[in-house]
Amino acid sequence: MNTKDKESNFEPYVFSIKEQAEQHVNSLDTLRDIAQQKTLSFVERSAVERSIQVLVETAIGCSKHLLKKREKPVPSEARASIERVYEILAITEPELNDLRGAIGMRNAIIHDYLNLDWQKLEIVLKSSKYNKVNEYITVVSRALCN
Repeated sequence: MNTKDKESNFEPYVFSIKEQAEQHVNSLDTLRDIAQQKTLSFVERSAVERSIQVLVETAIGCSKHLLKKREKPVPSEARASIERVYEILAITEPELNDLRGAIGMRNAIIHDYLNLDWQKLEIVLKSSKYNKVNEYITVVSRALCN
């Protein structure tokens, strides 16, 4: 298999993750608008948590795929994978600290559910900070297809 064949295999993956990210960003945009008008219900808050979790996990997944494509070691820790991609691609926007914060929030959603601070999630939602994760996914997706 030549290099071009290997690279083209990422196109369906990239299409899929971009489509998935777009759906979750659209859901978060809708929930953000609702949150500006009223207190979100339990179901709405759960949808926010899930969409943020999926966006961050998508960022982690495409980071690991890029590292594999570039034949670099793939760390088991999500944060280290994203940090390596920042170095390799020399990413300046979105800022690395935004992604570190997103990973921390995802970890809280998954591992510390009972102690999850909804106020922090609400800030992310109302300020549309989840778009930083989507920006990162876009940058890494482009690199996967090149």
